[in-house]
Amino acid sequence: MGERRRDASYWVVAAGITVAVVVGLVADARVGAYVLAGVLAAAAAVRGMRPEPGPAAIGVRRRWLDVSLLGALAVALTVLAAIVPGRV
Repeated sequence: MGERRRDASYWVVAAGITVAVVVGLVADARVGAYVLAGVLAAAAAVRGMRPEPGPAAIGVRRRWLDVSLLGALAVALTVLAAIVPGRV
């Protein structure tokens, strides 16, 4: 994978976070949290499937640790978004 392509992952991750924040502000914080959880789950899937060295933005530690952490954060954020009370 070329260095330029590895660095493009920073922009993809930043765009996903930006979309989640905008959705959270425009629609609802719960929906924004679900979008962010989706971004984390997608990052875990990409990190798990791409060959080494992988995307620079999400390839920081060993592959199994990155996938585990990103997946756990996605699940935790989904659960938190589901149990936190919404607007009254």
